[in-house]
Amino acid sequence: MIRVPENLRFQFDKAKNTLLEAEKICIISHKGPDGDAVGSNLGLRLCLENMGKQVTSACVHPIPPNSMFLKNADTYVQDFNYEDFDVIVSTDCAALKMVKFHKTKPELLSGKKPFINIDHHGSNDGFGTINMVEPDMCAASYIVYLFLSYSGWKIDRHTATCLLHGIYFDTGSLMHSNTTADVYLVAGQLTSLGADIKSIVKHLFHTTPINKMRLWGRILERAYINEENVTVSAVNQSDYKICDATSKDTGGAIDYLNSVPDSKYCVLLSEDDRGIVKGSLRTQRDDVNLSDVASKWGGGGHPRASGFGIEGKLKPVTKWQILNEGDDSGEKIEF
Repeated sequence: MIRVPENLRFQFDKAKNTLLEAEKICIISHKGPDGDAVGSNLGLRLCLENMGKQVTSACVHPIPPNSMFLKNADTYVQDFNYEDFDVIVSTDCAALKMVKFHKTKPELLSGKKPFINIDHHGSNDGFGTINMVEPDMCAASYIVYLFLSYSGWKIDRHTATCLLHGIYFDTGSLMHSNTTADVYLVAGQLTSLGADIKSIVKHLFHTTPINKMRLWGRILERAYINEENVTVSAVNQSDYKICDATSKDTGGAIDYLNSVPDSKYCVLLSEDDRGIVKGSLRTQRDDVNLSDVASKWGGGGHPRASGFGIEGKLKPVTKWQILNEGDDSGEKIEF
């Protein structure tokens, strides 16, 4: 078994006792859910349901197509009644605002009922009454696996598939720098427990509709390196309409932007249908902390993968310069 840090063991014990005493549990995935948000949610849920608990998965936004093959992914609700549950859990929520329900249900953090916060982002400030938070770990699904193993609870093949799905997503198919030796070991253990790795790989990385490819083409065609050595590209509502795509179809394109050699980091700006411009940041370098970069615009995340959201629209700006050839010291005329 993988060694569990002392600070997590204390939180694990509290969470274990709390969940054992509960009958009805609601597990929240963050807005705009991704593979880890869904995998960690359903992995914990399936295990608890096998123990006889009544568990509901909730998210304000629909589950992405690449996670719909997971067991019970089609039973998510987009709203719930706080009074119906004994315990609330959030998974993979880097900040309270990612939970989203806190606006319509301020009682979530009243302390009236236990709130278990399971996350791996450095920007998480421990907003739960129980905080299973460890920034050094690759995914919330990884933390859920450690918790279930530590608690001695059975992990069946469906639970294993959900957890490996989350880990595989957040490590970029076990290729990102957050893939440690322990991550490979856990992936192997989940596979031995029956995780359907073939379906995970197919849905996450080997299923790309033509409209999504066309949108990626526009993103890659627009890519440029700015004066700060940052690779930048962007897509807006007009691009989605032309390609018959949505903002969700941008997922995966940023990995190509992040492959530009010697670039400091990359940024993909994309409009969504809620009037928000989302900024996704990635880097391969150790001397750049993208969590700090994203925090300038109210975002956060990890040193090598972060993001932010700002209300507004994207406006392309084109500049042309007239240079006097042969005279680098001459004045540049810019339009």
